Amino acid sequence: MSLKIRVKLAEIVKIRKKRGNVELNAINIRNHPKFSNVYISGTPQNLKLYTKNLVLGQKVYGENLLSFKGEEFREWDPYRSKLAAMILDKPSLEFLSQDLKCLYLGASSGTTISHLSDIVCEGIIYGVEFAERSMRQLIQNTDKRKNIVPILGNANFPERYANSIFTPIDLVYQDVAQPNQAQIAIENCNYYLKNNGFLILAIKSQSIDSVQKSEKTYTQEKKILENAGYKIIDSINIHKYAANHIILTVQK
Repeated sequence: MSLKIRVKLAEIVKIRKKRGNVELNAINIRNHPKFSNVYISGTPQNLKLYTKNLVLGQKVYGENLLSFKGEEFREWDPYRSKLAAMILDKPSLEFLSQDLKCLYLGASSGTTISHLSDIVCEGIIYGVEFAERSMRQLIQNTDKRKNIVPILGNANFPERYANSIFTPIDLVYQDVAQPNQAQIAIENCNYYLKNNGFLILAIKSQSIDSVQKSEKTYTQEKKILENAGYKIIDSINIHKYAANHIILTVQK
């Protein structure tokens, strides 16, 4: 390689590094205007979400880690987390707090629950998961997060894991792809959720009826909740991030 080409390549590398530093320095991570312990960067048209990492240096699902003003943040991917997608869509209710007591149904391998763990830094999250393989991954991914209690259990039978839940529940978060999604939520809320507590329910229409139109399925699930005495506050379409999904905010 000639000296001229080597010099040119060195200049290109230098320019790219400079641009990269400018882009990194230009990131301004700030408090979310509504949700405690949730952070944002970017413009209103192109927001990115973050949570402050409770376990420094540890990733859970390959997310980006960023240092800003001496603190470490985890980028929260709305394509991997329905809760992040919901928050980006500006729900009307502020349902998160750092001392929250949460029952999480369908914890899977730990993507969303780990961000919730960052947010609920002084509370506790009971993470129920049915699949043994996912439970092993959940334990591995969250073993240093002392505010997560992994529970191997079937959300269809809430009484079976009652001996693992030892605080009143302020929020039930459910992401369970089953045909009886609304009924599962009702039974768990009736058993654990405090009066006036909240349910965040991710509904996947294709898991309920793969033939029927999604909107009809959503309407049916809402009626099941309302007939059981629950009030629907928000209904947020997150199809942009997760196909055939809406998220409901519901109050007991």
